[in-house]
Amino acid sequence: MELLAPAGSWEALLAAVNNGADAVYLGGPRFSARQGAPNFDRPRMEQAVRYAHGHGCKVYVTVNTLIGNQKFSAGLDYLFELASLGADAVIVQDMGLLHAARSLLPSLPIHASTQMTIHNQAGAAFLNAHGVDRIVLARELSASEIKTIHDEVPGVQLEVFVHGALCFSYSGQCLMSSLIGGRSGNRGRCAQPCRLPYHLYRDGRPADSVDRGQFWLSPADLCLIDYLPTLAAAGVTALKIEGRMRRPEYVAVVTNAYREVLDHLQEEPGYMPAREIKERLLGIFNRRFTTGYVAANDDHLMSIESPKNRGVLVGRVEEQDKSLLTRIRLEAAVRLGDGLAIWTSPQQIQGVLLREMKVGGVKVTEAHTGQVMEIKLDGPAFPSNPVFKTHDESLLGEARQSISSQPAPRIPVDAEVTLAPGRRMQLVLQTQSHRVTADTRQVLQPAEKQPLTEAVLRQKIGRLGDSPFVLRDLKVTGEECDLTVPFSDINDVRRRAAALLQAALQPENPHPTSREEFRWSRDAFLLRTPSSPRRASRTQLAAAVSTLEMAAQALSNGADLVYLNINGLGSHQRLDQKRLSRFIAGLGSDAERIVPMMPRIHKLGDKFDYHAQVGDGFTRVMVSSWADLSWAVDKAFLIHTDYNMNVFNSYTLRFLADQGAECICLSPELTYKQLTEFGGLSQAELLVHGELPLMQSQYCLIGQTRAPGIPTCSLPCWSGDYSLQDKHGYVFPLETDSDCRQYVFNSRALCLMEDLDRILALQPASIRIEAIRPGTERLGSIVRLYREAIDQIATGGRPELERYQDQLAEISGVGFTKGHYYRGVL
Repeated sequence: MELLAPAGSWEALLAAVNNGADAVYLGGPRFSARQGAPNFDRPRMEQAVRYAHGHGCKVYVTVNTLIGNQKFSAGLDYLFELASLGADAVIVQDMGLLHAARSLLPSLPIHASTQMTIHNQAGAAFLNAHGVDRIVLARELSASEIKTIHDEVPGVQLEVFVHGALCFSYSGQCLMSSLIGGRSGNRGRCAQPCRLPYHLYRDGRPADSVDRGQFWLSPADLCLIDYLPTLAAAGVTALKIEGRMRRPEYVAVVTNAYREVLDHLQEEPGYMPAREIKERLLGIFNRRFTTGYVAANDDHLMSIESPKNRGVLVGRVEEQDKSLLTRIRLEAAVRLGDGLAIWTSPQQIQGVLLREMKVGGVKVTEAHTGQVMEIKLDGPAFPSNPVFKTHDESLLGEARQSISSQPAPRIPVDAEVTLAPGRRMQLVLQTQSHRVTADTRQVLQPAEKQPLTEAVLRQKIGRLGDSPFVLRDLKVTGEECDLTVPFSDINDVRRRAAALLQAALQPENPHPTSREEFRWSRDAFLLRTPSSPRRASRTQLAAAVSTLEMAAQALSNGADLVYLNINGLGSHQRLDQKRLSRFIAGLGSDAERIVPMMPRIHKLGDKFDYHAQVGDGFTRVMVSSWADLSWAVDKAFLIHTDYNMNVFNSYTLRFLADQGAECICLSPELTYKQLTEFGGLSQAELLVHGELPLMQSQYCLIGQTRAPGIPTCSLPCWSGDYSLQDKHGYVFPLETDSDCRQYVFNSRALCLMEDLDRILALQPASIRIEAIRPGTERLGSIVRLYREAIDQIATGGRPELERYQDQLAEISGVGFTKGHYYRGVL
């Protein structure tokens, strides 16, 4: 398996390559999902590719943000530059960009970002069919689910995260940072609201414990170093270390640890990582480690006590006197320069840098296991408080040395020298995959003093210090006679052969066309119109709901279409097939207005078949993942696509239209100005009202409120209304579905009633009220107000939109937001 390490900076690149990474992933100053990292401009990118390739390491470049229409052409030019520089692959999230890259740069390998939320074999097969070479799978998969994808889609490489930070939400399905902070995770600017404290409420009353912690959305850090054989057996191609925002020392330590274990497994398949290796991983950074979902759902998935680095437990407080002199009994060694954290409570963590410490009243530079260390603190500590080492100066020092003073691992080469009188000496250099030949400039002559013995040739040819190679084996062939050439000629042929071999390691330009040819093809691609554009006579009003009762309300109050969520969101029970059939039968001709919504997530381990639930009783279906698009096409449905498919430009919209989608809901992160740049929205749907889910998680935090020691969930979500409240007092409702997945809803409802005339002027195919969170008893009134306003505008009237908005505020009972309609996102 390939070991893939992050390189957020030049120093991190050196750390990765020098510590044994097989490949690195890095980003440029634009289009990268880690815009806060130093990243690589063009000259540095070229240098990085040459350095990595020269040491047998591949380079994958992240172009994994959503790209608007105005920057789409520049994004394509950037891909051409990366192909020209010899990048081994690009990592992409935006489907429009992915399709364009496959069309315009057919030889450039494409890896699908984890932001595309590929979590089953149908999604993997869809992307593979559209030219994706590798898929970075969703982190929420078990080993058995990964193996099923591998077995059923053997043509695609599978990459999984094995170490580092986790997201609470499925990647690509999170709008929390975007909608509450204006910094989009889909655009590389996540502000990490999941690492903030929240109070948990049930039915309006506190349901959390201060002693337990309040970081309800903060996962622990992933560590799968014990599961590498399991991942290999599942068919995993690449092991990915998270951390482009991490410092180089972190990259060095983690890469080195996984490299060591992988190398041991080559020699000893049953090898288990030594304790020292795990201690190094804990020592460099951890929020406590979890195995995530690979083995099974881990009860220790979250780190709700604190989102900060825990380090390694090194002791406990014994006592503290009035002067704050604190005695700590050590369970591991500490040294001057180390940083400690004393946990007096989950909310009170006291940090100290060891500049002075005593043992038995005597100053020491190091204290050992079993000793009692005396240090001065700035605040109170209490007996039994745990003490963690969060900064290990010795570990960091070793990491820095691997970056700055240690050369990168050399590539072993074998040499073959051929000697024959009156002919030039021939030198062959060969790696596992490449072979080059070079001849001396002068012919071999009889030696008068120093013949070319094997020892002499090994010394001369072994001087590969300025190259990434190291001589392994030398073979001398030819007639047994004393021959020689000037040593300067041997040095010259060695340098030329090494240069040829190094050039051979650099991949050929994957796009052989000229820049002018590429631009011509690019412009032709950008100008192409969608196939079979939809021409609606008027903009339709749609409502997305989760119960049959809400569907009936929406229909009777003027909704043209009703999207019916079938996964039991809020009710925790999927729609009964017989009840659904009776409801549809009772609608008569209006049955065509009901559109079942496929769930965003449908894992292989789920026991319910949503495709069977839809059956043949509907003419339309809403698709919410790439996994269901081919199924919907095969079934000849009229296809709608949901906004979580992150359509951020007209080229993704065009791709979906070409696949057969007739109505495509655009990303709620788009501004009004960006909507005007689509050049027509006749196939687009726009969100105008409702409570939007900010996160969808495989983990149910409500289920984890059970008392300690109770092994199974007692379904508390069935008997209470849960929410999270942030430090500003904003309340975020929580819901679960019948698959026990968690949804975090926005504290404010979207409402664009005041701007309805401007929205309708764009002539979208549909505008949509989002009401999938049950309990919206007044949905009928909301739909009716939008119906009235739409009809008045359509007949040339000028409705009092502000008055309508005031009525909506009274009905809804929550604050309103216009989302990104004007403010946009970073």
